[in-house]
Amino acid sequence: MPRRQGQAGVPRASQAAAGYQQIHRFAFVQQLMRKSYMLESAALDTFEQLTGHRNEEDFRALLAEQNREMDTLGLQLRSMRYLPDNQTYVGIINTMSDEPSKLATHYSIGQREYFKHVLEAIAVDPDAQAGVGSASGMQLLNMDLSRRAAAGAQQQEDEAAAAAQAAAVAALRKLTKGEKEQTLKQLVADGWLRHSTARSGHYCIGVRSFLELSDMLLEFDLPAATKQAWENII
Repeated sequence: MPRRQGQAGVPRASQAAAGYQQIHRFAFVQQLMRKSYMLESAALDTFEQLTGHRNEEDFRALLAEQNREMDTLGLQLRSMRYLPDNQTYVGIINTMSDEPSKLATHYSIGQREYFKHVLEAIAVDPDAQAGVGSASGMQLLNMDLSRRAAAGAQQQEDEAAAAAQAAAVAALRKLTKGEKEQTLKQLVADGWLRHSTARSGHYCIGVRSFLELSDMLLEFDLPAATKQAWENII
């Protein structure tokens, strides 16, 4: 009888030799999915709690094996150095869904459209230092969205995409200042934005945005230094 294989064609004996079992991988992914992302040091702590030992090589092997298994599902474990605090984070991302779909669960159409403009306002900050830009809460609440939203709608060549963008623009225009304030709070709570530690009352782009919305971020008209800094980490 042929030897039984673990997922992704990795022998179960090899998993044991590496210091973890299939059940450890599943438990690790479940914890990460609940949090969306975590510090790599915290992920190592979780690995140690599950397996009873702390070995970075085994930890990397677990991540690589899990990625091979999840590839066909359009999921991926990704690690990234976050510029505002210079620490490395690990997150689980959906590589198949488009950017708006990743926000669809908790945010309305208008909120998602507002978030895109918030991201752009922070991303193009001309005063960004080492790839870390920010925008004040007052700026984000009072920026003129009408022309920017209309320009985005005009850029859509596909009829269905243009109709969807027009609906998003209409929903954005209905957002009140209070709703925008609540949206900013929720975006921080969910990890899409973060309060700036360098500038009081300012927001910067959060860990989750860099992990899950990297393609969209790089499409903005970024300052040259910011673009280079982001391309080095994304």
